[in-house]
Amino acid sequence: MDNLGNRVIAEKYEIIDTLFSSELQSIFLAKLSGAEDPTRFIVNEFKDTEIIYSMKDNFSKEKCGIIRNIVETIYEDFCFFVVCNICTGPTMETYLSDNNLRLTEKMYLTDSFLSQLIDIEKLSPFIVYSLCDINNLAVTGRRNICFNCNLKITEDMMSVSRSDVSRRAGEIICCIFSNTAAADLNHANNYMPPALFPIVQNCLEGKYEYMAKVYNDFKSLLLYSVFMGGGSVDNQIRKNYQKAKTKRRLTPLRRLAAMVLILLLAGGAWLVINNPDILTFNRSALKNTKPTAQFTADKNQIYEGETVVFTDQSRDPDAGDSIASYLWVISKDNAPVYNSPDRNITFTFHEAGKYEVHLVVADTHNELSNSVKIYIDVLPKLILPDVDASSGEGNEK
Repeated sequence: MDNLGNRVIAEKYEIIDTLFSSELQSIFLAKLSGAEDPTRFIVNEFKDTEIIYSMKDNFSKEKCGIIRNIVETIYEDFCFFVVCNICTGPTMETYLSDNNLRLTEKMYLTDSFLSQLIDIEKLSPFIVYSLCDINNLAVTGRRNICFNCNLKITEDMMSVSRSDVSRRAGEIICCIFSNTAAADLNHANNYMPPALFPIVQNCLEGKYEYMAKVYNDFKSLLLYSVFMGGGSVDNQIRKNYQKAKTKRRLTPLRRLAAMVLILLLAGGAWLVINNPDILTFNRSALKNTKPTAQFTADKNQIYEGETVVFTDQSRDPDAGDSIASYLWVISKDNAPVYNSPDRNITFTFHEAGKYEVHLVVADTHNELSNSVKIYIDVLPKLILPDVDASSGEGNEK
């Protein structure tokens, strides 16, 4: 880094060091001139006329808020400056090398990255492409992506398309799920949930024109609802059932209180005094035995592409009670791949591996059963060698 402590831009930003320099631009580290404030800024200086015109259009007053870290833009001495705050967290490369991320954290980082790109892609593709560099990203709070605005622009980058941006985004997602800055799809495939793989593959092939489409596809995954919704599907259902069950248990108390109030207002206090049993809460009405979840599978070991039928055999031991709702969850490698509220289900297993099939049921009182599970072994599909018809005809002759 060069020491350029004498230069001040717009009588405000004193240059401390040069981070990057070329014929087209320079990137500086700066501080407020004459101030004791320790805050540091990144100052992008653009010298090329074509880039300046494009930058002025992209960073107009209306668009400056698109990138959260931008402080202001300045035009001075035939140069255009973009001044930005510096992200407080470690760089993405450092963060990935120093931490072993859980799947939940990877999901949150991807969500933060894609959601911000939806706004950022309102800028020209070459700017978005420059921002989508792993060396330009930082991580804050373990779950959020921050864009450091080191806008390194080359002449070749001026002609990049949205498909090129899609490829860059796919590379970043590969790095996140591989937990390393040096990752490609082949490496990431070993760490990435199968449901996410085709989305990232389409990104790397440049098939996405807009990041909003990538983000929508990402949010449509069952994985998203599982990990971004505050826990597993099973835990979310249990939490909702517990809330409903608590409300139901409070209802008799409320009814009793209302009845007592009506009797008192109607001059029936004597009835309460002479009949104290009326205030005795009948707790036996609340006693409820939880149901038992059971089911069968017509096959426990299959080949890829085969379908298994799962038949419910759950029961409720209480007279007059019955099973009111169901939750099926099929998972592989601890990652859910399917869920259903139906009583009976069928599912086609397209990939080899060991799957867990869970069932939880609830009765009419919203009492949950224990989760019951079985395993399904899916074997690689047998590929028989083709019979060479021509060789057969030769033998007949």
